[in-house]
Amino acid sequence: MFMLGSKFNRNFWLAVFALVGTTIGAGIFSLPYAFFKSGFFIGFLELVILTGVVLLIQLIVGEVALRTKGRKRLISYAEEYLGIRWKNAVTISVLLSGIGTLLVYIILGGRFLSVFIDTNPFWGSIVFFALWFFMVLFKPRSFGKAEFFIGSFVLLIIVLITLFNFGYINLDNFKFEEMNVANVLLPYGIILFAITGYSVIPEMEDILGKERRKLRSAVIWGTLIPIIIYLIFIFTIVGISGSLTSQDAISGLARALNSKTILWVGSLLGFLAIIEAALSHGVYIKETIWYDLKANKWTAWVLTGLAPLVLFLLGARNFVTIIGLVGALFFGFHAVVILLIHKKAKTSPEKSAYEICLPAFAYYLIGLLVIFGALLEIWYVI
Repeated sequence: MFMLGSKFNRNFWLAVFALVGTTIGAGIFSLPYAFFKSGFFIGFLELVILTGVVLLIQLIVGEVALRTKGRKRLISYAEEYLGIRWKNAVTISVLLSGIGTLLVYIILGGRFLSVFIDTNPFWGSIVFFALWFFMVLFKPRSFGKAEFFIGSFVLLIIVLITLFNFGYINLDNFKFEEMNVANVLLPYGIILFAITGYSVIPEMEDILGKERRKLRSAVIWGTLIPIIIYLIFIFTIVGISGSLTSQDAISGLARALNSKTILWVGSLLGFLAIIEAALSHGVYIKETIWYDLKANKWTAWVLTGLAPLVLFLLGARNFVTIIGLVGALFFGFHAVVILLIHKKAKTSPEKSAYEICLPAFAYYLIGLLVIFGALLEIWYVI
């Protein structure tokens, strides 16, 4: 997709695709369903607004990373800038959101994998978990290269699906009158889940090395590339599938086109996107337990896989509900914490390659909006 070029340019795109790969995961497959149920234009409006909010938060995380010495994550940022009580609260939220996210990957990854190994989704998820759990042991630096090529391949598959099936898109599926006010809140948490990737930003700083000054541009590119991919994917799936649009996008598209080829190609797309994001997120949770909670490497690895697997075995398998709650609740809380950290970090003697300047009222306004959104998501699910 992009020529890697020189070492510094290569590191830049590896950093970009570390964020792209972490961002494009399970969320992309629930977006068409959410957009169709709420109405395409409602979903589009929410996507535009939330993209602006998430981009701002991710740029702030990048600035904090540049101002903070050592290999640290959100938990350690909270401890350094806000104190032990905030550290404890953030620790609980990071682990719970991580467990929820990994649970979604196990559920949806198993659905796609089951197409290839000819089994039911339950056993597909078990096989997916075993494969992912082993790969989380790899060094995270290797993910940057893998994500660059896998991310490019995922984009290629989406473009090919669109090109070869463009003639089947029915514009009647985008009619303004199709908007459903009762489902206006459905896309909110799913969008946040799908477009948020700030957990990998400290890794992006490591990948850039001496070129840390390029982190701002890498965060912007890494945030916006998934949005473009999402819009292409949503437009294609909703335009073709219409009322057959499914929660996983691919099975509904295959039914609409009556095509086993689409089912296989789409499932390959799904598997690659899920395993890519699951690896990045799994490493993040493992390193959070390892570096921030001071557990040893092997304990951190076991705990990373054990919690989501237990929940899955206990019957937590409605991934759309899990995605919505995880996206809205934990992004809301983490956004507030990140804003508080940012205010404190600005007093740090460490220099940053860039600076995000917000008026005082903007911190409170953004904080209130994300908290209100989280409460609305809980109300919608209930």
